[in-house]
Amino acid sequence: MSMIKFRLAAKTDMGVVRTNNEDNFQVAADLTSDKMQWINNEVYSLGEKGTLLVVADGMGGMNAGEVASELAIETVREYFSSEKLTDEVLKNRYSIEKYMNEVIVEADARIKQEAKLRPETRGMGTTIVIGWILDGKLYVSWCGDSRAYVYNPVAGLHQISKDHSYVQGLVDKGAISKEDAFDYPDSNIITRSLSDGTAKAKPESLLKPYDLCDQDIVLLCTDGLNGMLRDCEIEDVIRNNEVDMDCLADELIKAACEAAGSDNITICLCQILEGGGICTPDTFESFDNRLAGKQRQETRVSSPDTEKTVKWYRKKTFLILMVCLILLVGGGCLFWMRGTDNKEQIETKNQEQESNQEKKDVSTGKDISTDVPNMEKGTDEVDIKSKEKQENGTPKGGKNPVKENGTGKGVKESEPVLMLPSDMEDELEQIGNKERIESEDILTPVPSEELEPVEDDKKQVKKEDEKENDAKVDKEQKGTTSPANKVQTMEYTVSSGETYSSIARKFNTTVAILMQLNHTKDARLNAGDIIWVPKK
Repeated sequence: MSMIKFRLAAKTDMGVVRTNNEDNFQVAADLTSDKMQWINNEVYSLGEKGTLLVVADGMGGMNAGEVASELAIETVREYFSSEKLTDEVLKNRYSIEKYMNEVIVEADARIKQEAKLRPETRGMGTTIVIGWILDGKLYVSWCGDSRAYVYNPVAGLHQISKDHSYVQGLVDKGAISKEDAFDYPDSNIITRSLSDGTAKAKPESLLKPYDLCDQDIVLLCTDGLNGMLRDCEIEDVIRNNEVDMDCLADELIKAACEAAGSDNITICLCQILEGGGICTPDTFESFDNRLAGKQRQETRVSSPDTEKTVKWYRKKTFLILMVCLILLVGGGCLFWMRGTDNKEQIETKNQEQESNQEKKDVSTGKDISTDVPNMEKGTDEVDIKSKEKQENGTPKGGKNPVKENGTGKGVKESEPVLMLPSDMEDELEQIGNKERIESEDILTPVPSEELEPVEDDKKQVKKEDEKENDAKVDKEQKGTTSPANKVQTMEYTVSSGETYSSIARKFNTTVAILMQLNHTKDARLNAGDIIWVPKK
């Protein structure tokens, strides 16, 4: 915070009713100096040890009240001398407030001691309020109903101290409102003061120091001002005279005298010109709430305007939530519908591609011819290669190399010959007919343990293979011959519902020979498959 510049003014007046003035006050522009002095409306810079404002309102009749207030002010002067304000006192907020309260308690003790020494002054007492401006903050301690205010053009006038009075107690309990307290009877009854019986004084401080703002006007006063003028009337006078503190002090005293002037009037003013913070309309909200009492707090909660505002915000929140919910549900439904449509389109496209591929394979047979080149060269070469692999140590029941035909089915080379009985062939045909589907049928494979090869057929095939190798059959013979029975073969496209059994009967052969020709043990056939069959 930059250097704070300010100006001061302080005045007291007897009023229009009283014949003596029991009030007292003290202002010190710079506590670093040994002399407590000031000049009204003079511009000062805030010193290291700050600036002091004090107001005391004496009570107790002729030559008594003014004695008490004078003793209080003298005690303050002594304790706020430069040598007394050590670094230990200025250490932090708590040490500062503690010191201010100790000063008030000491003033209380001195007044009581004086009353004992001078019987004519018994019953005297005084209120006191101390304002200490230090490091850009305003510290306030008080005892009684003398007040501290802060005015700012942005936020208006706000009371920051809290009266120790009977009426303020009623406000705190919610029995009356703060506005009604001004006209309430017995408003002059105070609950705390200096020299109040035998009990030690109980001063009070702000809940936290007030951070000064530019254009703030700090006002300390006795009840001769705020008991004659309402806060709104005091604010009007300040607003019309905020450029001149000396003139403002005169105008406030004048307004109080014109209102009634039944009590002494004392005022101390300090205007912050620069170096403070920025004031906002809610700067004084905590002070106002503290003074409001229970009734205002309950009224704020139950006021029609507040209820309407709360209801409106609730309705607005509900509508916003409903709109968000509708958008969320609608977006989810739209996303789901699009996802379903895309899935259906992909499935339809895949089915069309599969259908087109099947038609292409059936019509051209291109893949089969390219994937099984050895078949076109004749079964003699296939048989020779198969025998060479068996002689090289390939296990009889082991896995053999696999080639793919046009349908993606594996074509195993050099499989053992299997002969099926006729009754088993019929059973395979019946199973195939039962599992027929619209576009393709799957024939359930017969377990391998049920397909026992006939030993005679194996020997016969082996003998024929040996004769074929010895005879060196003419490779230029037209067509391709089967390694099993030397018959010519050709490609055949399987139709829907056909099985190895039905195809074997169609070409006057056996299922075992067909499986041998196609080098497979898998008895399943699909529509569109291309297999090798004997030529008719």
